[in-house]
Amino acid sequence: MTYIMIALGWILQLFYQLIGNYGFAIILFTVFIKLCLFPLDLKQKKSMAKTQKIQPLLMEIQKKYANDKEKQNQETVKLYQKYGISPMSGCLPMLIQLPIIFALYWVVRKPIVYMMGVNASEVWRIAEAFNTWAAANADAVPAALKQYIPLTYQKGMGASNTFGSYEIQIAQLLFKHPEILEHSAIAAWDKVLNPINFGFFGMDLASVPDLKAFGGMFIGRFSGITRGDVLLWIIPVLAGFSSWLSSKIATPAQKKEKGIILSEEEKAQKQQASATNDTMKTMTTIMPLFSAWFAFTLPAAVGLYWIISNVIQILQHVFFTKYFSGGISQEEIEGEIENVKKSRKNRKKRK
Repeated sequence: MTYIMIALGWILQLFYQLIGNYGFAIILFTVFIKLCLFPLDLKQKKSMAKTQKIQPLLMEIQKKYANDKEKQNQETVKLYQKYGISPMSGCLPMLIQLPIIFALYWVVRKPIVYMMGVNASEVWRIAEAFNTWAAANADAVPAALKQYIPLTYQKGMGASNTFGSYEIQIAQLLFKHPEILEHSAIAAWDKVLNPINFGFFGMDLASVPDLKAFGGMFIGRFSGITRGDVLLWIIPVLAGFSSWLSSKIATPAQKKEKGIILSEEEKAQKQQASATNDTMKTMTTIMPLFSAWFAFTLPAAVGLYWIISNVIQILQHVFFTKYFSGGISQEEIEGEIENVKKSRKNRKKRK
């Protein structure tokens, strides 16, 4: 994970140096990550489209081998192999993206280490310089930091490492108060430090949106709400909405069949499919709420990454739906179904 964080920090810093804007660097970084993952996403969507296409054939196999689960599984595996479908392909992109999201969180939270390139063994210089400045400029220190001055630094993220816990806020102050970098501990160092401007359209992407103030607004508590608070609320709201829209578009609509008499076995299968669909609908509702919640508890830069990632996901899905039908013709599926039905009838006659 450490190597992933170092690599992501280097890439994000490169984009920041090229563009000069942290927000646009996050956007370009997100596009870059999605492009790297596009082959896996494409493979996943192709597999899902094929799986959706052969559902009627899977149901016929289930009918034919209703009393022989082992044979049913064997025939299902053969069917997947025939059409080049990998049941695990849907999970692979998510398994790869999760470490990236976790690594991105640490890259955003610890920009002094992963973007400014300060080695962990040299962080004491920044801590000492900051503590000296904070002692002489108490009024300029954010309220959240005042109780922890002087900040301590140790390896890990335990209670004894207050510097690491507030590293992103310290990085903010390094940009706003460059005189901190004039401290002797840094001046005697042979490293050039380039502070980061976290501003983006009036928002401070290093800050965490104020969930308490957001909730208080709905019960009439408007005092103390700043323009910066309101702008930061846009991030988690859009994160939740884009997550919902992405899930909604990716969830196939269920066709309602009228006037068709179903057998007991078909009714049971339909009920099972309906239960699965209800579960998917529940996830479509819950996951966006989780996305909004996490965006309220993390620095806004992580929420921005989430939004852009969801938007790209939506565009990819629209493009894929328009230009890829699954690669299996309806006539081919219908022919396969007829063969399975004939095989089932012949099997019954032999009995």
